[in-house]
Parts: sequence; structure tokens; C-alpha cells
Amino acid sequence: MTLDTAQALIALAAFFLTFAAAILSGMKWMLDRVERRTERQFAQVDHRFEQVDRQFAQVDHRFEQMDQRFDRIESRMERAETRMDRADARFDERMARMDARERQIDERLLTIDANIVGITANIADIKASIARLEGPRPPLVLPGR
Repeated sequence: MTLDTAQALIALAAFFLTFAAAILSGMKWMLDRVERRTERQFAQVDHRFEQVDRQFAQVDHRFEQMDQRFDRIESRMERAETRMDRADARFDERMARMDARERQIDERLLTIDANIVGITANIADIKASIARLEGPRPPLVLPGR
């Protein structure tokens, strides 16, 4: 092999080496760029996920507040139902007392009515007895009151 051939082979090898180095460095630059873009996009996605997580935390907090409000409303409704039950029981008790009192009044009225009938009968008997004691009346004399 001659010196010219060896130099040509070395130059050819240096050309391929330089070409390969250029291609590899270009690929490294492109991969580095893709990696930076990907990392930036992943950072944006992570930021968006953090925002969504904060929003979900806010929604969870709101649901907890609503649950507390519903619990308060439920306890108020239970107290109102208890009060209504007590009021219904008192109303029923008062109605029962009114019915009993009404029956007592009806019994008294019947007793009074019977007494009035008895008194009226007694008065009629007394009048008849007095008329018998007075004797017969003249035919044209009207009975006085």
C-alpha cells in the first residue's frame, strides 16, 4: 500500500467519521430538543393536573359543606317532627277532654230537661190540685193567670 492510498483511506475514514459524528450530533440535538419539549409539555400537564386537583379539592370542600348543611337541616327537621308529634298528641288529648266534657254537658242537659219535664208535671199536678180545692168555677169566668 502506498502512502497516497493510506492517506486517501485515512481521509475517507475521517470523512465517514466526521459524517457519522455530524449525524449523531444532529440526532442528539433533535432528541435533546424533543426531550425538552416533552418535559415542558409534561410540566404543563402536571400544572393542569395540579389545577384540576385543586378544583376537585374545592368541590370536595363544597360537598362537605353541603353535607354539613344537610345534616343541620336533617336535625332541624327531626326536631320539628318531634315538636309536631308532641303538638299532635296534645291536640288529641285536648280533643278527648273536649269530647268527655261535651258528653258531661249533654248528660247534664238531659238531666235538666228531665227535671224540667218533672217540674212541669209537678206544676200541672199542683194546678190541678188547687183547681180541685177551689171547686167548680162559674161557667163565664175565665181562669186567671
